[in-house]
Amino acid sequence: MEATAGYQDISALEKSVANAGSQLYTMAHKLHAVERSLEQTTMEQMDEMEVLELLESMSEVTNEYQNLRKDIREVQQLQRDVSSSIRYQMRSMQQTFHTLKQRIASSQKGRKKPKKGLDGAAAGAGHGIHE
Repeated sequence: MEATAGYQDISALEKSVANAGSQLYTMAHKLHAVERSLEQTTMEQMDEMEVLELLESMSEVTNEYQNLRKDIREVQQLQRDVSSSIRYQMRSMQQTFHTLKQRIASSQKGRKKPKKGLDGAAAGAGHGIHE
């Protein structure tokens, strides 16, 4: 179940990164359009409509920037969540490995002891100790 949550976190992280990338591209495109507009005209040449369009473009860029910052915070939180999930899964795997290692070691010790006991019993039976 933890693995599924980890995959969902990674999927959400990838989607957020893609969305942030798309917003960066849109923002860069809008900024470039504003820069071109400013290069072509001086403030005296601009009429009221052009100024309003420029202000609207700047407002859109500001909003895009704020949305991008929000998305970046979400991506960072998802990165922390994924990292935490991976650390938890790693500790869980280490504990499982340690437990299995102990079981194998105790199983091997358990197998060795009866063999010695059987060998000893067989040797003892041959000498008349148990008779």
